[in-house]
Amino acid sequence: MLKEILKDVGEFSARHPFLVIAVVLLITVFMAFEATHIKKQTSYEKMLPQNLPAVQEIYEVRSEFGGTDVDMIVVKIVPSDATDKVVDIRDPRVLRAVETLEENIRTINGITKVSSPVDVIKKLNGGVLPNDIETVKELLNKLPENERYKLFNRDFSMLIITAFTDVGGDEKKNEQIYKQINEYIKETPFPPGVEAIQTGTPALRAIIGKLMNESQAITTSVAMLAILFIILLHFRKVTSVLLLSPLIFALIWTGGFMGLFGIPLDMATSAVGSLVLGLGIDYGIYFGSRYNEEREKGRDPIEAASHTVMYAGSSILASAATTVAGLLSLTIAPLPMMGNLGKVCGAGITFCCLLTIFFLPAVLVIDELYIHPILARIKKLIFK
Repeated sequence: MLKEILKDVGEFSARHPFLVIAVVLLITVFMAFEATHIKKQTSYEKMLPQNLPAVQEIYEVRSEFGGTDVDMIVVKIVPSDATDKVVDIRDPRVLRAVETLEENIRTINGITKVSSPVDVIKKLNGGVLPNDIETVKELLNKLPENERYKLFNRDFSMLIITAFTDVGGDEKKNEQIYKQINEYIKETPFPPGVEAIQTGTPALRAIIGKLMNESQAITTSVAMLAILFIILLHFRKVTSVLLLSPLIFALIWTGGFMGLFGIPLDMATSAVGSLVLGLGIDYGIYFGSRYNEEREKGRDPIEAASHTVMYAGSSILASAATTVAGLLSLTIAPLPMMGNLGKVCGAGITFCCLLTIFFLPAVLVIDELYIHPILARIKKLIFK
């Protein structure tokens, strides 16, 4: 029964290759549009089960008290060859720069509170900053020692500006705040021998988001190139690269699946591209090898494609089913991001399987009946 269905599918695909490709292209356009709706997720609480008391409490605290995420700007002394370099972070030139940066950060939408040692020093000095470092030292000596060392480190080479935010799980807003603070840091006229670096939870989340995008692009590209090289080495035919076509479309469909069902790009799902490529290429290799065998038996391209789907299709379906079953077991994991990985990888492998059975016969038939003859003519014209 299954073989008969697969034979009909293979024959339809082989006899109507352009129709099949048109249908796949239409679906791909739709999926590509949906893929633009994928959202990044770097918020730590979103990566945990939402029914945990600790997670629910952080939402309540954020609602009652405003910002709970702390962004920190570390201002520190660094090596410099300048003659007027800063040797003590309490230098009034540094404090004035910090004051300027602090005032700019307060204007950013999403920042709920900003504080630094400058606020304490100004309070001790009647609301203004001293003009000399000796006055700064005298003012700080009025404070208890334990409070003094909360403002600066013990060798007076570093201070911290603390900024509270209310971004929560809003990735776009978090990235905007991170970029805006970095812009203000660049604009702030710090004296020689001093630099400011943004850190803290919101900053790390923004960096993680950037690295996830880069990692996804790099790992997917490397996986694609490695697979391409192995396929060319195995089949020794330039047009064997067409066996990759189901994978390329499957990746786009997988992105569309994520956008359509609201599955975010997180630290787990960012690896989906290379995983789907590595697992899904098996079906193309099985199919291509069996197709070549059928052609060697003397069958024409349409008949060879039909027989390949009929006999190799059941094995491909079984292989895909067992792989998807294993991946879907991740959906019962306590961590949501592991569940997302299982769903997305399972969908990706399913798409690879379906495209191999339904789409690849059409591609191979077009290659044999149209592309190969054209290439042969071009080769004949060049080398005649």
